[in-house]
Amino acid sequence: MKFHLGKRSMPRHPHSHQPGGGITQVVALVDERYLKWLAAQHASAPLQLQRHNLQPVLVDLLRQSAPDTQLLRAYVFSDQQVLDLCDDVVVRGVPQHAIDGGLGLVRSLGLELNQLAQHGGAGLVLILSDDERLIPYIDEAQWRGLKVALVSDEGSLDMPKLMTEDPSWARLLLQADRRLALGSTAWEALTVPGAVLQSSRPPVSQLPAQQSERDSDAGESYFSNALPSDDWLEQVRQVIQSWWSEETPDARLDLQEEMQNSQGVPPETDRHLLLRVRRELARTLSFQEKKAMRELIRATVLAPAQDLPVTS
Repeated sequence: MKFHLGKRSMPRHPHSHQPGGGITQVVALVDERYLKWLAAQHASAPLQLQRHNLQPVLVDLLRQSAPDTQLLRAYVFSDQQVLDLCDDVVVRGVPQHAIDGGLGLVRSLGLELNQLAQHGGAGLVLILSDDERLIPYIDEAQWRGLKVALVSDEGSLDMPKLMTEDPSWARLLLQADRRLALGSTAWEALTVPGAVLQSSRPPVSQLPAQQSERDSDAGESYFSNALPSDDWLEQVRQVIQSWWSEETPDARLDLQEEMQNSQGVPPETDRHLLLRVRRELARTLSFQEKKAMRELIRATVLAPAQDLPVTS
């Protein structure tokens, strides 16, 4: 059985809870020992974990990587006495790692995950841990329809390197539905006393759907009148065609029927492709670009059968 006590002393470089508006509720499960170890890799001085910034950091992470989500609360599993009062953060005490090698933490965090999966308390769970023993719990939750995202830093997402240096952590990351990385501003907020997280706009997930779309477009008004270039259109067309080729025949047929009877793009499809295009371009889209993207989606979905990409 793997224990983390020695490892951490060495540095290394379907079922969704959606209230009105289509907002997916998110709960975070945080292994504080892992968070401290990871934060220490990014701290310029002896670590003083800024627990009060954990919630804002996770909200900002979701704003950037998972639009239309809302963080309900974070459960922090700690083997230390925690007296900090932080809004929307619940502390769960676990045995010290030196006593049981982290087994109590794994069982406690795994039970919380299974409870969320069984009772539908969230549509997405963020897990901050590198303990491979969580894989069976994650697998069970996924079978029940819960989406699971693992949170780490950018360096850990180099999978070939990680598989060589820490294969157990790599296997855990491979089990997740998604992998999210905290950036430099997040680590500064978590490690520097008095630091305030720098966020350009309120989280999209905390705004009503129509308002978030309107505010997002307004924030890009300095270039929103510029029509997309041919190169941009071709790049986005390739993203859309790649998505379309991945869809099953039944899913294609359902989308074709739905779009034939409507003027726009179904919200779920729109959000999914907007996120894929944002990732491809590494930036947000202007109003004109979003409009062009939706026109490309409709053109692809409603194209004659012989023009559709062939599924490999």
